[in-house]
Amino acid sequence: MKYFEIQDSPELKYAPQLKNWYGTFDVRDIRIDTFPKLPERQLFNIEPCENTIFTDIILFPFLLVSPMVKEVIEMYREHCFFRIVILLDQLNKESRLYYLPVLDESNDIQLQKVQYKDGESISATLDAEREKVELDRNLFWVKGLKKRHTILSLNMAESLIRRGVTGLGLCEVELYSKK
Repeated sequence: MKYFEIQDSPELKYAPQLKNWYGTFDVRDIRIDTFPKLPERQLFNIEPCENTIFTDIILFPFLLVSPMVKEVIEMYREHCFFRIVILLDQLNKESRLYYLPVLDESNDIQLQKVQYKDGESISATLDAEREKVELDRNLFWVKGLKKRHTILSLNMAESLIRRGVTGLGLCEVELYSKK
């Protein structure tokens, strides 16, 4: 199975920028074992901007998805919990509903980006001792040294692309066992 990391896309340049989220929302609680500490609903004001595009996926400061993306996640029956987040644009007098997904997270996986040249993979493989991993999941987090990586399967990526999701940047990755 092929996997992709969700990354920035050109639309995310104009995605809503949350104001005053730090201190009101503990990002460390966005985990399966501590998500009950998160409020069921949270309202955030966004930076006033005339060019704001309410994208279907927001990556910073934490992953937020639109109701359409939530439906796709539920369609794949992923083990995932959601919290409701409402974004309010006071300048343009608009608000949008988003969901904060709380996904399974793995510490035992190392990612390697796949690069292509002339249709051929030119990615250097990791040590021969490391074993390639295939998971029976379509959406999950991989804990990296400095950040959390959101990984989705090819099937889920195609489902989102067919629906015209905005804010979805993808980079193909291979999963290897850290052990």
